[in-house]
Amino acid sequence: MATAYRPIMTDRAVTRRRTARLTAASATSVAGELTEISAYGCRVVMPVDPTLAGAIELSLDGASPVGAQVIWNRAGVLACRFDAPMSRAQLRALTIQDN
Repeated sequence: MATAYRPIMTDRAVTRRRTARLTAASATSVAGELTEISAYGCRVVMPVDPTLAGAIELSLDGASPVGAQVIWNRAGVLACRFDAPMSRAQLRALTIQDN
């Protein structure tokens, strides 16, 4: 079942920004901002080496790390595919607006 990427609201008056922390064998831990997410992957803005590829771990909004693969890495934007699909509850927790 295909799902569309859901944009993460970036207007601070509407919702808080969602954070991401990447850990890879070839890089130290790096913080960034989650910009889009689906059950199968996400897009993250973070200052990483442009050659970063392969297996990584992502901690999204402070949650336990999840395994992922870097699909592409361009100008500080990473597209990642999760090793296992995210549950609806996890996805909802990351995309629901704070009041």
